[in-house]
Amino acid sequence: MRKYFAIFKFNLKSELNFKADYIFSLLSFAIHILIFNALWDYILKDRAIAGYSRPGLIWYIIVGEFIAYSIGKKSYIKVSDMIKNGEIANILSKPLSFMKYIIALEATSVVNIVINFVFAIVLGLCMGGVLHVEPLQLLLFVISLILALTLVILVFVFIGLMAFITEENKSFYLVISKTMLLLVFTPLEFFPNIMQKILSFLPTTYIVYPPGSILVNFNLHQALFLIGGQLVSLALVGGAVYLLNMKGVRSINVNGG
Repeated sequence: MRKYFAIFKFNLKSELNFKADYIFSLLSFAIHILIFNALWDYILKDRAIAGYSRPGLIWYIIVGEFIAYSIGKKSYIKVSDMIKNGEIANILSKPLSFMKYIIALEATSVVNIVINFVFAIVLGLCMGGVLHVEPLQLLLFVISLILALTLVILVFVFIGLMAFITEENKSFYLVISKTMLLLVFTPLEFFPNIMQKILSFLPTTYIVYPPGSILVNFNLHQALFLIGGQLVSLALVGGAVYLLNMKGVRSINVNGG
């Protein structure tokens, strides 16, 4: 484990060198929230739709944006590039596991997560006001948020590993990321029934929607159902990542890199 911790520390130092990236990311985060704050304020006024008031919707969007900005497309690009440029062969020639190497790289996201989390709370208090939450609600929200962040990392790693199968995997990123973004700005309840049924079968639905819904439109039965959906999605995507990694690494070993 010591060697993977060394990889983590090295990449963490590299990440911290790009301070401008963090500043522009937070600026973009704030602009999105300002735009949708004005939009939902104009649409809703003092009304609530499907249990969501304007302050609740702002908090919902902030949670979604937090997840989207904390784990960006860098995750899939890093994995994809390692496969395409042959760096994976160099990694496998050393006493390293490719999946553990990826985990060490992805662990550096903790910096981005902490910065965005603090910024999201400040932004939420300024634009959405103070939310009144129960202790159980808060606990389930934290659990759901951790599961969501884990799931989005696995989804992007899966897209990166698709480079084992097809050289151009950007199309997978575009389709999957756009499906995820559908629910960043609009809760599932706002879609027609047929769309709700379709989206409920997609793992990407369980990235953004559950933590936001639990935080601002809490229902214990629904919250447990959504967390269950996240666990199933984690198992499915995690299994796909494992199989893709095994297939790719095996083909490289057979062909001699």
